[in-house]
Amino acid sequence: MSVAVDLDVIMSELATSSDTAYVTTRDLRIVRTNDGWTRFALANGGEATLQRCQPGYRIDDALPASLRDFYIAAFERAFAARRPFEHDYECSSADVLRRMRMIVYPIADSFLLFVHSVRFEEEHVRIPAEMPSSHAGLPTMCAHCRRVRGPNGSWLWVPAFVASPPPNVSHGLCEPCAEFYYPAMEG
Repeated sequence: MSVAVDLDVIMSELATSSDTAYVTTRDLRIVRTNDGWTRFALANGGEATLQRCQPGYRIDDALPASLRDFYIAAFERAFAARRPFEHDYECSSADVLRRMRMIVYPIADSFLLFVHSVRFEEEHVRIPAEMPSSHAGLPTMCAHCRRVRGPNGSWLWVPAFVASPPPNVSHGLCEPCAEFYYPAMEG
């Protein structure tokens, strides 16, 4: 049985929310966003994201390859079970440590509602590092916490890379993020 969905009603309920919210089709194409989406992006240097992520944009195109399978499988399970998917993640800037919660709600047979809420926010207490000049090759940034793998394999907090990532950065997962946030992906 199909249920009629009024996206105007759903989005009007989220219009003044401080949470970032958007609706996608089942194949993950953006249909609508709320004002919180725009406010968060503008407050965090995401002007390019706003321009790119218009209706019709597939959100899985924005996922780093190292996390794409994890999230797509989770979204598909939410649809199949008709139950929300919840996941905590880090969304820090160069100056602010921010932990978020994403809840994805399946809506009828056709849509997913994504709601991202700030759970924790404070100035960074991480000790900043400079990327050693001897770092050769493609830099790798953790797709979750945004630390950068140094030449000796250690993961460094480099605020300059977070504020302005180089255009040719690769993504992976540092060991602490893999173990804590994505244990199902191990082994």
